[in-house]
Amino acid sequence: MPPKLLRQVKLLFYIGLAVGLASCNLAGLSAVTPTPSATFTQLPTNTPTSTNTPEPTATFTPEPTPTATISAPTQPPATPTIERTLSVDEAILVYYINKNEKGPYGCGEALWYIKTKQPKTSLVVNDVRFALSTILSYHSETIGSLYNPGYAANLAVSNVEFKDNGTIVVYLTGTWIKTKDRCDPQRFIDQLRQTIKQFKGVSGIVIYINGTPISDALSRK
Repeated sequence: MPPKLLRQVKLLFYIGLAVGLASCNLAGLSAVTPTPSATFTQLPTNTPTSTNTPEPTATFTPEPTPTATISAPTQPPATPTIERTLSVDEAILVYYINKNEKGPYGCGEALWYIKTKQPKTSLVVNDVRFALSTILSYHSETIGSLYNPGYAANLAVSNVEFKDNGTIVVYLTGTWIKTKDRCDPQRFIDQLRQTIKQFKGVSGIVIYINGTPISDALSRK
């Protein structure tokens, strides 16, 4: 076969083979389903794109303020009183020995008074009892710079009588305890007598200790 004819035959052969292969490939393929296009639904114009609901604001209810209730006083307040200082003539006085000053009492000493806050009254018996009880209930040896000669004694006023003739009779009970100072008995007697003399109407003084005249009672060992 001439070469030109041979080339034509080969060309036809290859063309037929290519067509056959293409037909086979198309027969084995499934039909391709077209992909649907995305559908967009338009939002209504009256629908908000976002809804922002404000959070509720907390409400605080204040607690009621307690109200203090003050009761009206049933009685008006008492009027404050100012304590008036009593004069020497008004106040009941009590006497003590001043060892640093010479005088006619004790062992040549003076008696000084101390003014109490108790005023004198018209009841001399009560005033004498108060004055002597004040002295006898004080058991310190000194009161300020003054000396208390009966500091060691244990005596009390049992009774006081005011006689028609102006004599005061005092009855003491208890125990007189001697001290180391020999002048104390006379100092004690002068102390009591001078304290009693301050009251009006007193013209005489008699003092007993357990029924015994005070001078005899204090001189006993």
